[in-house]
Amino acid sequence: MARKKVNKSAKNKNTGSKQGHKLVVFTAVLILIPCVIIGLVLLTSIGGQNKPVVGERFSKHDLQPAIEKSHLNQLEKDLAIIDGLEEVEVNLKSATLRIQLNLVDDANEDQAKAAVEKGFEIVTQLLPIDQYFTNTDTAKMYDLEIDGFNFIPAEGQSQEGFAYVKLTKTGASANVIDVMSSPKDAELAQQVRK
Repeated sequence: MARKKVNKSAKNKNTGSKQGHKLVVFTAVLILIPCVIIGLVLLTSIGGQNKPVVGERFSKHDLQPAIEKSHLNQLEKDLAIIDGLEEVEVNLKSATLRIQLNLVDDANEDQAKAAVEKGFEIVTQLLPIDQYFTNTDTAKMYDLEIDGFNFIPAEGQSQEGFAYVKLTKTGASANVIDVMSSPKDAELAQQVRK
């Protein structure tokens, strides 16, 4: 019996070319996966242009009870009795009740602070703080801002006599009164101005 000579080099060539094809396919797949993902992201981004992003900031349990338009109208009437008041503006935007108390131009900081405190008292009579402006374990509630000022200085106008007091009450914190027209640290404010 004669033995057949098997060409080992031909056999190795076939195995090597099969492995080469597998390596090329594997590499192509690795490159295509990120390209497909990026392509899909780009297509969805292009398709979603010119459409607003719509979402709800508050759940159905939040802001209950609601502050109604009738409450805002009543507040405007009730706040009008504050001494030294020229104009009052009440609005509700982004779950924040904002009250602007425009006082007479010669009102000082003490009068502005008294007006803001009186405004807070009037608000609490109509809209109790615990019920409308304090978060619970299950719900977010409204914020409250009351601004009292005597005039708004024009550009270049002296700010002498300007009085601005702000009361802030968030749903998660107690009310805070800040005198915005006077720096808390006068020395630091002077350094910043230089």
